[in-house]
Amino acid sequence: MIKDFAKKLLDTAVNKGFADAEVFLSDGNSFSIQILDGEIDKYQNSSSRGVSFRGTYNNKMGYAYSEWIDDGAIDIIINEAMQNSEILEEPEQDKLFTGFADEKYPEVCSFSQDLQAIAVEEKINAALLMEKSAKSAEYIKAVDWCGVDYGESSTLIMNTHGLNLEHKSNSASGYAEARAAKGEGTDAETKVGGEWWEGKNWREFDPEKIGGDAARDAVSKFGAGQVKSGKYKIVMKNETFANLVGAYTSVIRADSAQKGLSLLAGKLGEKIASDKLTLIDAPVYPEKEQPFDSEGVAAYNKSVIENGVFMTFLHNLKTAAKDGVKSTGNASGGYRSPIKVSPKNLYVKPGNISRGELIKQAGEGLYITDLSGLHSGTNSVSGDFSLLAEGFIIENGAITRPVEQITVAGNFFDLIKNISGVADDLRWSGVGSPAVLIDELNVAGE
Repeated sequence: MIKDFAKKLLDTAVNKGFADAEVFLSDGNSFSIQILDGEIDKYQNSSSRGVSFRGTYNNKMGYAYSEWIDDGAIDIIINEAMQNSEILEEPEQDKLFTGFADEKYPEVCSFSQDLQAIAVEEKINAALLMEKSAKSAEYIKAVDWCGVDYGESSTLIMNTHGLNLEHKSNSASGYAEARAAKGEGTDAETKVGGEWWEGKNWREFDPEKIGGDAARDAVSKFGAGQVKSGKYKIVMKNETFANLVGAYTSVIRADSAQKGLSLLAGKLGEKIASDKLTLIDAPVYPEKEQPFDSEGVAAYNKSVIENGVFMTFLHNLKTAAKDGVKSTGNASGGYRSPIKVSPKNLYVKPGNISRGELIKQAGEGLYITDLSGLHSGTNSVSGDFSLLAEGFIIENGAITRPVEQITVAGNFFDLIKNISGVADDLRWSGVGSPAVLIDELNVAGE
């Protein structure tokens, strides 16, 4: 039993002189199938398991991890943690969680037995149907990327302060990328489009629709051109704005602020964005629940930005102690990585109007559907960005012709002040967001 191993590891550590100790066990398996031209192109079924150990030895925190989970590994893990504690020079030591007086762990339902029971054959058939649907559309020449993924994971945290927590989750996804071509030979115009689904309710997965939407996305880009350089009103697609927000999540982490790497340092309680913007860290979001963080602190939903006002940094135990506050339950890390800080299901709160109404509000401008170069074209410290973009022109409140080979540039901290509308079409892409209307953004084109 995995719990028996964890308890024996903790008991042995105490007997060898550790003042306290903690075990973090991670177990997971994944399935992936990819289709190409009606045949299985890639098939993968893998699993991973590992344990990390940390504890206080001679007033220093020692660490070790192993993928060998057996009684024979216990002494090796403990001895390595002892050795690592001797070379640790950090003045601020990590501390194990001893619990808060008011700690309450939310009840969650993040594992679907029905999803786990979906047969491999059904997953393969879904991938085949996605490809068939995409390829049946006019102008589609190939479906270069098409497949279904499934994964599940479980976590156990136990320590000598009485912590004993378990959590299990699973999810599935389907994706298709279609290539469309119009014309012949070297003069042919080629465009690529994609669509995807992710969730726990397999009945909500419509492979035929995903494939068809991927094809329509590709075909919609035919005839794309540029626009003149200038300042434009921008409606940014839900997942596109989510990806942009995701590139700047470091600025809301307390460790970034403490290292002087966040321009939000010292701005708690100040208005930093449009009153249309509310940014929520939601570890207890339906179907995405995480009842505790990697240190065992109870998870809870909180507004990071509320109606434009900066409410809180995200903390783990170490950063919280440094700032003299309580952890927000945002410790992250696996059995092979140290404890850090990260958001948990960060999303922009949706508004109450449709994307279509948001485009009508824009009147004249651009609808941006894709941004490229988010890793190289963004500076999370200064907030500056310069990114290749594509999308559509908005004329008289309606989407017209497609545009490409344009660049949008600006500063993220200025951009969030210029949000004048938020749609109701929340979608997750790492971060979650609906479409947003930005009053002004620099665009470089012709």
